[in-house]
Amino acid sequence: MSIFSINDNSNYNSILSQAKANKESKENSKINFANTFLKQNATKLNDIENKNSQTLIRSEVLNSTNTTNTSNNTNFSISSKTNSPNYDISSEFKNSIYTLKYKQADLNTNTAYGYSVDKDGYMGSDFNKAAGLPKDFKIHKSTLDEIERFNQHNMADETSGNYYNSFDMASIVKSYYNSFNQVIRAFPNDKTSFSEADLEQLPKGLNYDYNEDNEQIVKNIFNAEQFHEAQAIKYSTMNLGMNLVKLDFSPQSMEEPSLEGGFNPDMSVYPKNEDGSYSKEALFMSFLKSYPPLPSSNQVVLSPEAKVLEVQRKLEMKANPSFDVSLDDIMTGKVDFASLLKGYAQDGWLDAGIYAMEKGVAWQNVYVGSGISFDREFHQAKANGWKASSQSIDSFVNNIMDRLNNLIGQTRV
Repeated sequence: MSIFSINDNSNYNSILSQAKANKESKENSKINFANTFLKQNATKLNDIENKNSQTLIRSEVLNSTNTTNTSNNTNFSISSKTNSPNYDISSEFKNSIYTLKYKQADLNTNTAYGYSVDKDGYMGSDFNKAAGLPKDFKIHKSTLDEIERFNQHNMADETSGNYYNSFDMASIVKSYYNSFNQVIRAFPNDKTSFSEADLEQLPKGLNYDYNEDNEQIVKNIFNAEQFHEAQAIKYSTMNLGMNLVKLDFSPQSMEEPSLEGGFNPDMSVYPKNEDGSYSKEALFMSFLKSYPPLPSSNQVVLSPEAKVLEVQRKLEMKANPSFDVSLDDIMTGKVDFASLLKGYAQDGWLDAGIYAMEKGVAWQNVYVGSGISFDREFHQAKANGWKASSQSIDSFVNNIMDRLNNLIGQTRV
């Protein structure tokens, strides 16, 4: 007979509860230890599992002494005598790992480009930290795949295989995200949704240059009128050292594919917000469509064949140096651009621009598309003896310099 009274089972229940609590505490301790171990060794364990997947399956089958499938769960009873060649750890710890695995615990062992990837394909917090992204920023692995595809495709004709062996994706994304933040600086950093009215306020163009690491750095940001003026100055001065990029933040840019050959991320993984506005992630993708992510030399590892080509190019550039003028060279006085322009003008290289200035012809009618009629008129005038006078050259150069100084002063980042 039980030592407990039939009519008083409180002590009995108490002992059962305590035993159950002890068992659960012990099991939770195992799982917590396994959880910590896996988080600290996720990459190593994932490599082991990938390399030995067939052995693991065989081991699980051999060691599963009681497997019961129901519509709601699957129970696994694993022998305490398991001798898996994959883990030199106790069978008790193995059981904890399998328990975690089959309960679908929130553990990430998927990786891409050296960083974790969640179950939905978005890069993990370790990537965000390395790339300088906000903690809650969701950039999809497919976007990184597109960065690789786009750049490999651009260089496909240069080598027999891939031009690049690997990419430092975190560094590439970090560079372009910093540029993106400069472009949208009119909005607060913590703004995460953008209406169509917000999109209208965003810049319409930028000018970039290169730093000492050959990374592209945004130097100027333009509204529509300023970008129009930048194009006019560039075309009027034999392609003055501006690297102009037209930005398109329209709804279409976030909803439609890029033109063939362009940077074309999958936009379906960056859906609209519930209120119909666009996320910051979608806006970043729109930026990259206009300003494609090209890696600098320190953000990639070249293939052996590409390394040979790079050495050849450097030797050719050294033997045949080109004279490039950047806006920084002009604005810092490193290059006397006014004198340079006068020299070009006196040699006749700027005649079309000077003639257009004298006749009040818009630059688009000189250099873009519809310039056929102007071209005909201009060449007829030259055939009739027209020549740029010293006064016209001085006026043209002074006009360009005044406009350039005004533009740069307004748009410098």
